[in-house]
Amino acid sequence: MTTPDMTTPGVTAPGAPPGTTSPGRGPGPAVPGQAAPGSHILDRNGQALPVADLVHLWPLGGWHSLEHVPGGKNEHYRLRAADGVFYLRRSHRSKARPELAAQLELMRMLRLRGLPVPLPYPTRSGHDHAVVDGRFWTVTRAIAGRRFDDASEEHLRQLGRTLGRYHRLTEDLDAGEGDPGLLTELRARQADPGLPPEVSARAAEVITRLAGLAPDLPRAVVHGGARRGSLVFQRDRVVGVLDFDSAHADVRVLDLAVAAHDVGKVYTEHGASDHKVRIDLHRVHALLAAYTEVRSLHPVESAALPVFLEAKRLKRALGRMRRDHAGEPLSANDHAKIELEVRRLAWLDTYREELTQICTAAAR
Repeated sequence: MTTPDMTTPGVTAPGAPPGTTSPGRGPGPAVPGQAAPGSHILDRNGQALPVADLVHLWPLGGWHSLEHVPGGKNEHYRLRAADGVFYLRRSHRSKARPELAAQLELMRMLRLRGLPVPLPYPTRSGHDHAVVDGRFWTVTRAIAGRRFDDASEEHLRQLGRTLGRYHRLTEDLDAGEGDPGLLTELRARQADPGLPPEVSARAAEVITRLAGLAPDLPRAVVHGGARRGSLVFQRDRVVGVLDFDSAHADVRVLDLAVAAHDVGKVYTEHGASDHKVRIDLHRVHALLAAYTEVRSLHPVESAALPVFLEAKRLKRALGRMRRDHAGEPLSANDHAKIELEVRRLAWLDTYREELTQICTAAAR
């Protein structure tokens, strides 16, 4: 349950629940330079966090408490300090410095162009990030507000409008060239000779359809994670746009596919066979209608969107199947995820015509 005092991380893990703390001061000053409360917190590998080093880099008037925020491949921590509430992020080991620099520069540019994007909080020496034990760390101030309300039609529409606005604000950036990343990844996974023949054949057919559409798809610096958790609201107004970890040059329709699946998937009962399988086509229609209030949808994008939704499901299933074929032991959860994607693909087969009609109408 959200409260009026909820705060949300400036850079949050995709799908991670926003914070629920007040941005006010804590219960008394910590001693700057000493190990702050939270120094006992272990990272996901069971190692102690370098709290003393982080306190030195970002004193923030003294740290009061530190709390892990679960979710995502990056690690996030909610920090209460004398200067307010902040979020620390430790990037995944695969994050390269040029990639991080591009992400932070994008956030600064969007802020200058009017999008409510949190900015990195500087270290005591004025840098926008730091390297501690070979890993990149950044800090952002929490944004006060509420999370996305699934019962709010206006919040759903605001996601569409905000994504359209993001695409409009970034349309002058270099979006590169080449095949969509999803097509490249799907080709690589489909090439595994150990895949079940029917799965390999289906992937080959989707690859053919995607390859035929790819040359005409508009490119952009996509957000890469436009989901419900990417927005912070005050009533129905968007006051924060988050989650730029996955921003990269690709085809623009990728963002719409991510958003449509996130807001459209239907939650039933955990463990039920239809849990998160179906897509609410009314919500997809509302999302696309709101998007086109701000940014037009090219006809080839409307044709590609259903294919992207299918390709993303295949990519996830094939990833685990390849690991199984390579001899890597799969967990019960891995097998459950494969079955989930199979059921999602079956649903898309059944409702392909209805989904295509909704996407086509959005481009008119």
